[in-house]
Amino acid sequence: MDQAENSTSTYQPRLLLVDDDPAMIRIIGEMLAEFPNQRFATTGEAALALARESTPDLILLDANLPNMTGFDVCELLKRDEQLARVPVIFVTSHDAPALEVDAFRMGAADYVIKPLVAPRLQARVRAQLRVKSRLLEAHARLQQQGAQPATPKATGVRVLGILANDTADAHRHALEAIGALELVTDCEAALRAAERNEPAVIVLDAGCCTESCAVVGALLARHPLVPIVVLADSRDIQTEQSTLDAGAADVIAKPARPAVLQARVRAALDSARRAREELRAWLEAQPGASVHQFPVFARDTRND
Repeated sequence: MDQAENSTSTYQPRLLLVDDDPAMIRIIGEMLAEFPNQRFATTGEAALALARESTPDLILLDANLPNMTGFDVCELLKRDEQLARVPVIFVTSHDAPALEVDAFRMGAADYVIKPLVAPRLQARVRAQLRVKSRLLEAHARLQQQGAQPATPKATGVRVLGILANDTADAHRHALEAIGALELVTDCEAALRAAERNEPAVIVLDAGCCTESCAVVGALLARHPLVPIVVLADSRDIQTEQSTLDAGAADVIAKPARPAVLQARVRAALDSARRAREELRAWLEAQPGASVHQFPVFARDTRND
């Protein structure tokens, strides 16, 4: 399954699949066939060796591994200067809020629960691979306009919630624990609120709008560097997939447990902050240099 990079000019992101079950690795590999540059490992030690040999663009990591758990592997990855910024998606059978929160606290980018659903996994992988590309594109537009990348103002975390009344009531305290919360109930009000004072993160309830993808697109068109977290029914895989493909940073099943909601929203904030810092450092080190971008991954609709 270890395949060479495509010889064409299109960059093929490098994926590292880690699971102690070779059959599961094969299943994941087939689900992610649109990313053919895959390597795999069945132990944590082998995963670390492969990652250090050739830095992957994304790691999909099982929590249950022999000798060294997936959490041990993630902790070591985040301590490694060369690998700390590589996004890690936990792929696990543990549907335990405490473990999910722990995964995000140690720096995981996402947490996907088995049994796997192909459209869900594919969309979440695309979302992680798109983070750097979206930031590069946003800054390229700024440079074309003769502007410099802006430094976010240190005014505290502002959370803009586009939430139906019942969702707002259920999640208000969890969101207020993250930062100053402003609540609106529709997209137009959200756009006006974001224009007045750009939020650090936007939380969108898919149930309060008929076209959540259009809302995500409209917000990102004006605020491309602001992560958008969508709340959706766990059974609504189509909305999860479509909003992630539209540019949402994460989709959380509702009603969300407060600790899980906070961990995931904070992870989206941290990911955006780290990406900004990494890109700023690169631009400062190489002013005016062209940047190779990941391709924009289109959703495969063949099985729709």
